[in-house]
Amino acid sequence: MEAGGAGRRRQQVSQMEMFSYLIAAGLTTGALYALVALGLVVVFKATQVVNFAHGEMFMFGGFFAYSFHAMLGVPYVLSLFMAVACAFAIGIVTDRIAFRPLMRSQTLVSVLLAMVGLSFIFKGIARSAWGSSGHHIAFPPLISPEPIMFLGLMVMSQELVVMGAAVVVMVAFALFFKLTRAGKFMQATANNPKAATLVGIRVDRVYMYTFGVGAAVAGAAAVLMAPITLLSPDIGFVLFVKGFAAAVLGGLTSIPGAIAGGIVLGLLEKMAAGYIHTGLEEVSAFVVIMFAMVFLPTGLFGLRGVRRV
Repeated sequence: MEAGGAGRRRQQVSQMEMFSYLIAAGLTTGALYALVALGLVVVFKATQVVNFAHGEMFMFGGFFAYSFHAMLGVPYVLSLFMAVACAFAIGIVTDRIAFRPLMRSQTLVSVLLAMVGLSFIFKGIARSAWGSSGHHIAFPPLISPEPIMFLGLMVMSQELVVMGAAVVVMVAFALFFKLTRAGKFMQATANNPKAATLVGIRVDRVYMYTFGVGAAVAGAAAVLMAPITLLSPDIGFVLFVKGFAAAVLGGLTSIPGAIAGGIVLGLLEKMAAGYIHTGLEEVSAFVVIMFAMVFLPTGLFGLRGVRRV
């Protein structure tokens, strides 16, 4: 009897450890998905365009950080800012070559197709610069990968750093929109572009900065995720799907919705993989997209009365 009781206690402890690990991993992954979704939502709110090259901007951010930190020896924190700055520049290039020229003379479908084409161009550039599609690069961890107990949850040390940094980026993002002039201009343009033009806001310049900020957030997410995953030129599409699922679930017009959608998606993925089957982790995003489009067409926090597809 004592042996059986001890076995049950060990099993309960093991289940609690597994549950705590899945929760911590889900929150960490969800925070990163939220950052990717934020970039998508910012661009969509201002331009009504889904940036299909957003995943490749994430991918570039990770590879830039790897080049600065692992190859050139730049400190991790400084490499983060440098990679984000490079991603910001790529976002501006995207506006210049794929969005602005086509929006003036072509249809929205042409813009979307241009974004898809640009994503393949970016992917080809990455393969030429950092390796083929089958080449995966390990980003060196910032701290020891050993697990620790934090608030009753068993978490990996690197995951705790990533989670904290993701929260800092989200807070900085919110303060940017609330306190800076550029952020207020972006909000005004997103709410009503015609009214923004009438009061003297240069909408075309706002669009440029919008693409830049969206890409910068994706770059920040890439730098944070790089130490807990493997970098490859094809990682962009996977993260785009995850971020898009989070944005659709939260509402493509809602910044708080992007954060909530990312957290929910991250938790769903890890719980499904841990308790049902690991294969569900890869298809969870598609299930979330289908569920949201059927039952929550405007998302959890999106504008009511307008169906977003």
